[in-house]
Amino acid sequence: MTMLYRHILIVPILACFVATLSAQTNEVRPKINTIVKKLRKENEVHFGYPVGFAGKPETNNRYYKLYSNLKDKATNDELVTLTKDTSECIVIYSFDILWQRKYANLKDIFLQHQNDTTFFWTAGGCTGVLDRINWFMFRRLKPNKNEGSKNYLTKEEYDLYCDKFNKEGKFFTCN
Repeated sequence: MTMLYRHILIVPILACFVATLSAQTNEVRPKINTIVKKLRKENEVHFGYPVGFAGKPETNNRYYKLYSNLKDKATNDELVTLTKDTSECIVIYSFDILWQRKYANLKDIFLQHQNDTTFFWTAGGCTGVLDRINWFMFRRLKPNKNEGSKNYLTKEEYDLYCDKFNKEGKFFTCN
């Protein structure tokens, strides 16, 4: 009987250890990888912005629905891992979701991408919007007077990056 009790105690402890270990390796679960694989098929970001002449939000778009699924199902750790993806769209989707969740280390992700000048398209308006990864992240971190959060850049940091990006790209604006 005592051997049975030992096994009963050991199994939950091992299960906790394995769960902790897999969480620490920043693995992305298969169901999240499935969503990401489908999102990679489109080279344009779909946030549900109004599009076309009528200006109707594109919330029925397949890729917007996948983005919403990613938002609902992915953990913060998975999203942080996905900000290192080779697809610019996946990087942007992941960063945007973390921004919406007010993720505590958002500024660190921006700092990792501050020199990432990769362009990407966002569906919106009549033709879409062309942006760069570092510019998008930068604008999301604009200091907010109502929130003294470390998630955002300080006014001084914001001004420094604004000057830097203005010098690097003639199409960049800080607004």
